[in-house]
Amino acid sequence: MMTFSQCLTFNKSSFGAYLRTFWFVMLMLLVSSYSSFAQLSGKPIEIIQAGSLEGIKYNGIEVRRLVGNVIFKQDNTLMYCDSALFYESNNTIDAYGKIRIEGPQAKLSGDVLHYDGNTKNAQISGREVHLTDGKMDLATTVLFYDLTNDVGSYFQGGTVRDKENTLTSDIGFYYARNKEVFFKSKVKLNNPRYVMQSDTLKYNTISKVAYFFGPTTIKSTGKEGGFIYCENGWYNTQTEKSVFGKNAYILSKENKLEGDSIFYDRISGVGKAWKNVFITDTLQKIIVAGDYAYLNEKKGNSFVTGKCSLIKIFEKDSMYMHADTLYAQQDSVKKQKLYFAYHKVKIFKNDLQGMCDSLVYNTTDSVISFYTNPVLWNNKNQLTANFIKLQLSNNQLHKMYLEENSFIVGQEDSTRFNQIKGRNMVGNFVDNKLDLIKVSGNGQTIYFIRNKKQQLTGVNKADCSDMNIYIADSKVKKIALKSEPDAVLLPIKDALESDIKLRDFKWLDEIRPKAKEDIFK
Repeated sequence: MMTFSQCLTFNKSSFGAYLRTFWFVMLMLLVSSYSSFAQLSGKPIEIIQAGSLEGIKYNGIEVRRLVGNVIFKQDNTLMYCDSALFYESNNTIDAYGKIRIEGPQAKLSGDVLHYDGNTKNAQISGREVHLTDGKMDLATTVLFYDLTNDVGSYFQGGTVRDKENTLTSDIGFYYARNKEVFFKSKVKLNNPRYVMQSDTLKYNTISKVAYFFGPTTIKSTGKEGGFIYCENGWYNTQTEKSVFGKNAYILSKENKLEGDSIFYDRISGVGKAWKNVFITDTLQKIIVAGDYAYLNEKKGNSFVTGKCSLIKIFEKDSMYMHADTLYAQQDSVKKQKLYFAYHKVKIFKNDLQGMCDSLVYNTTDSVISFYTNPVLWNNKNQLTANFIKLQLSNNQLHKMYLEENSFIVGQEDSTRFNQIKGRNMVGNFVDNKLDLIKVSGNGQTIYFIRNKKQQLTGVNKADCSDMNIYIADSKVKKIALKSEPDAVLLPIKDALESDIKLRDFKWLDEIRPKAKEDIFK
């Protein structure tokens, strides 16, 4: 018989489902009884022992009444009781007091027994009816046992116990020969490490695999507080490998894993999920979605592939990111978590969009690092550099670092662009909008002047090693030149093409993600 150290259980089913199961089983028992009786397959019941024996008439039928240490035998099964009425013509017994049945597969006990020797069906009732195979004990108030097929069943609630576990259900079946048990309706398993509830559970004691059907929950009783939900699946109690399906998800302290199908190996700590995969970091407010996910708890790493995306949830907005592969690494020593995005990275937020080949997000300092041809767009500004870092604070844009060949372009009109160029830049954000840009090294700027009627009147060109640029409404409002500047103001009508574009200028609006759906294009 099974041990329930790792078996999983489910929630209650409807009353209608209970009745359907009950009447189906009863019909099968009736058919089996009729078939066995018709074939008269049962051997005559033998009287082995009794303190006294007398013949009486009971309801007009000749009956043998046995009292005191009564023992019956049929085939290789022995039946014990305090007293009994033996209907020899029908090959049936009604027995009372300290009932025991000892068969090759199991032992049963109770207070009252009705046994049909032709069908070999026993009904045992009492305050406590027990069935045991030496490894587990099943307790109920009414138990049906088919000695021909060695199948026990109960329909009024039962409890199964072994060394570690206690399992309860409304309906239960024990298939002694196949070494299978089946539980139905309000199934609950209490284990020192977890509590499991289910609608239906089947377990094979040979393969050591448990199968569950219907809504199932598994709640850890330990400090880790893990929780699993699924509506079908299996669990191998020997290898500790499991598969959860249909609306399945796994909750831990900081993460939630969802998928159409989830595989989990408890020994190695490896988990895999397929189709409609979602990994939610509840602490960092990050959701990673994709077609396939791999998780290694012991090494602290995971990755997602397919049509994968990362969603960073802010207070009033969310940032969406897509790449060919998303990878996460947990460093328990430094207490930090890193998210990596590889190849064809695109991000979209209402006030920030971006592209690069690879990206790293460090949850410890909330810094997003962009590598290989990075470009960002903030409102009307385009930002490029060899390397870009974006720092978040309180789930808002805080600072931006542009390193080597930094270039900021803002569209003035359809053909003219304000431009800032330098070796390195640091940008400050206020309410997720660029407020101040500090340029250090080889600073250059071009910006256009308008009069009170908002007519273009001139273009200002300035070269200065270091400068501060003040931004308002995504446009340059003031430039503070920190060292000896070389500046010129040209009337707009006199400005040549070379006067309105800095070297290495490029406008990349055609590849800018303009909606969250664009990150997959």
